[in-house]
Amino acid sequence: MDPATLCKAFFAVGTAVDLGGILLPSFRENIMNYGSRGSKDSDSKPSDFQKPSNTNQSTLTKIIEKVASCQVPHPWFTHYYLVSVASSAFWGYQIFTGGAIVKVLAASAGGPRGTGMTANQVVLAWALMGAQGGRRLYESVTLTKASKSKMWVGLWLIGIAYYIFMGISAWVEGNAVLSDPRPITSLLEFSKPSLKTAIGVPLFISASALQNDCHKHLASLKKYSLPQRGPFKQIVCPHYLAECLIYVSLAIISAPPGQALNKTVLAGLGFVVTNLGVTADSTKKWYVEKFGAENIKGRWRMIPYLY
Repeated sequence: MDPATLCKAFFAVGTAVDLGGILLPSFRENIMNYGSRGSKDSDSKPSDFQKPSNTNQSTLTKIIEKVASCQVPHPWFTHYYLVSVASSAFWGYQIFTGGAIVKVLAASAGGPRGTGMTANQVVLAWALMGAQGGRRLYESVTLTKASKSKMWVGLWLIGIAYYIFMGISAWVEGNAVLSDPRPITSLLEFSKPSLKTAIGVPLFISASALQNDCHKHLASLKKYSLPQRGPFKQIVCPHYLAECLIYVSLAIISAPPGQALNKTVLAGLGFVVTNLGVTADSTKKWYVEKFGAENIKGRWRMIPYLY
């Protein structure tokens, strides 16, 4: 299996698991919900979130609850971005020095020569992925509040794996230029930006700015209070929308000639949309329970006029 197909396969499995959370309420409640949405959140008042015991639970539910009992601190989310930054640094070194590992991956990639990403696209997509990871790491360190919240250890591991695969997906369809024996810097073309760059880069910057503003606002709020500024007036999770738009921009920027979107990054986007979509739905339900339906009325979960 070539690297791009392996990345797509991982994202497909992740997407399927996310969709499974919709079909299996016990899986969603015990596995996918975390932080303030977790039914066993240690930061929440027991009277608000403890469920009555059910002696008639199905065997599947009992198994899921047992698996979900293996938890790690929710602030371990920071590890995702450490891995993302480390991944970008490692692959940047490989790409710019013509390292053996990136050469092996490029050589094992499928597809005819000359149909992949250009050198400019490889470098730009790699750089923007690094910028995304760096910004999120900075926000995680500077904006995250101390918390006793927990999340399932499996979610933590899946998140780590996601950033490893996405760090590769951003440039893996550039097998032709990465297989070239010449330094990639000698293959760069300095000319006016392509249409994909002209569309993708402003979208990436705008979405990143939106997400950063949302994260700053959330960090400024009193614990477990209702966000009501800017896009939060219309959308429950505008920062999730921004995350999706960031990967849309990367899919545009890294799309090989003749393609509108990079299929490997697009597969990763599918994983992101389903994962954040389930979380946004849980967040809206938690807001309704916590603050009342009248205060959430008219707010979209994540994507205006769609979801």
